[in-house]
Amino acid sequence: MSEAQNDAGSVTPAGYSRVAPWIISRDTVAEIDFLGAVFDAEERAGSRVMNGDRVGHAEIDLAGMAVLLFDSDPEWAPTPAHMRVYVDDLQRTLRAATERGGRVVTEPTELAFGDVVARFRDPQGHLWWIHQHVEDVDPAELGQRLQQEAAVKAMIYVGDTLKQDMAHGR
Repeated sequence: MSEAQNDAGSVTPAGYSRVAPWIISRDTVAEIDFLGAVFDAEERAGSRVMNGDRVGHAEIDLAGMAVLLFDSDPEWAPTPAHMRVYVDDLQRTLRAATERGGRVVTEPTELAFGDVVARFRDPQGHLWWIHQHVEDVDPAELGQRLQQEAAVKAMIYVGDTLKQDMAHGR
């Protein structure tokens, strides 16, 4: 099956990737403000469409990607998003998130594959996995690193904090 292509030869319009996440929140306006403060996300001009007093559609640029948002129906169960974002300064990002009501799920942890990772839940319950890439690791060396006690403990901690958070919900 062929896909329609635009004049530039891409199957997507300019400014979009082939996959775009949706973040569905009780308060999209608050979510956009939070993401702007924490990740420097910017709402795309003219993207907000209101549905009465609720946001029916909005778009932000987040880390070079279009992210789509809208308000959930009051009768819907919560639908928390799980998003991973690479950041330049993990500590600054985590601090900005907690100063604005985010709750740390996983403290910054260096993992064998060359990233420092942390997780937080934002005030609306979305789970953010933030990564800061600190080193490129050769695949042969990665196998050795994964056998080291510190690497095993780090992976167990990261896995356990996720399990605990998911078991207890928001």
